[in-house]
Amino acid sequence: MSAALAYAEPVETGAVVLPFRRGGSSSECLGSPCPGSQCPTAAQRVPQLSDEDVERLNRLRWFALKSRLAPRPDVERACLVLSAQAGATVGGLATIFFRALDEHANRELALYRPGTLRPSEDEIWLLRLIAAWQGGEREAGSALLAWRVRPEGRRWLRFLAEAMASRL
Repeated sequence: MSAALAYAEPVETGAVVLPFRRGGSSSECLGSPCPGSQCPTAAQRVPQLSDEDVERLNRLRWFALKSRLAPRPDVERACLVLSAQAGATVGGLATIFFRALDEHANRELALYRPGTLRPSEDEIWLLRLIAAWQGGEREAGSALLAWRVRPEGRRWLRFLAEAMASRL
């Protein structure tokens, strides 16, 4: 007996819960979706980014692309050196950030080439991360990092993300 039919008996308030049926006869809809009745979440939602966010995303994409050409740094040592320097460039910070993200992420992140029209969900995450640090929301930035970064890299990536966001 289906769950919908189990409640088809009158309820104490006098209401009757009807079983869910799709359009058309039930025999043609079994095993496959009915024609013309597509789930509303099946279509991919395209986020609407402001021009400023598109520009920021393309800049971050360039930094990610350039970081792949750079040698793999010792993240802990690089962060200690950068913390002592007052004039670290955004390019240097971004290179170390993206290399550390590559090393400590829970999974491989999808970052597209600059100029791509539709952002990936990882790029949306990256924009939210930068926006959190720029808005002074340290807890939100830390939570976003905890979602995608293994525990051993979170401390260094928090430092790098905050420093990079303040210079973007």
